[in-house]
Amino acid sequence: MLYIAENLKALRKNKGMTQEDIADAVGVSPQSVSKWECGDTYPDITLLPSLANLYNTSVDSLIGMEKINDDKAIAAAFLEGQKLQRDGDNAKAAEVFSKALKLYPNNDALTLELALVLAIEGDPEKIAKAELLCERILTGNASESVCSTARAVLSYIYLKSGEREKAVNTAQKLPHVAVCRFTVLEEIEKNPSTDDINRLLRSITFRENAEHDILVVEFGIDMLPIVEEGKLLEKISEARNEAGKNKVGQYKIPSVRVRDNIELAPNQVRLRYYYEYLMDEKFENVNFATEKIVEVLREIK
Repeated sequence: MLYIAENLKALRKNKGMTQEDIADAVGVSPQSVSKWECGDTYPDITLLPSLANLYNTSVDSLIGMEKINDDKAIAAAFLEGQKLQRDGDNAKAAEVFSKALKLYPNNDALTLELALVLAIEGDPEKIAKAELLCERILTGNASESVCSTARAVLSYIYLKSGEREKAVNTAQKLPHVAVCRFTVLEEIEKNPSTDDINRLLRSITFRENAEHDILVVEFGIDMLPIVEEGKLLEKISEARNEAGKNKVGQYKIPSVRVRDNIELAPNQVRLRYYYEYLMDEKFENVNFATEKIVEVLREIK
């Protein structure tokens, strides 16, 4: 993902210029500048140095390379940590998430992942730390989705610690469909064992339900023919069968849901896995795009 649209808009406003001013300065139409700032199109590559000079910044800053690199590093930490969890190495997964948090201490999603892996451990000290991490998320500015998941995790942590009333009170605040209050309260009523609680925590970590390992492939409308012309789903199915299953019976390559996304730039494809994109590229060739998607899926396993 390029951050050029939001950067261009912010830089122009900070400089007190209009879209017409920018258009005159670099020799394009005001409509072109408007489309850049809306993310509908990108500036021609030959205009990037001029725009960077106009705003007294670098081309890398204009594109948002620092943030792009951060996103890639965070996504890599998620994949590495959750692979370790799937392989049963929770201690190593905790190290991965802890190390990532030292670099990105304000990342709520990483904080939540660390809380989850610590909560599954039987060590009271780790469970207490997981509780503090969830409470930190809930007192911060995390998204509602992250907060909902944190509440679900916290409910099970309280239950694991023998604080049933706190578990119920926390679960009653859940609005999120995936970890809704009805589901969590129902589980609490069953008085689950420690093993059952760990299973429930893992179900949140890996979304272990009917769609436990869904990967979403998003297409701009113009790219939807890839699904049929490139026989994408058939090739993904072949790759899944070839890769086989892991120790807990899950396919190493996740199942896929395809959807269109009109906000994507033309000829662009995006893969999302646990809400983190792995690929955000433009393609002109259907077969190449299909091969690239399957290649990334193989890397995930």
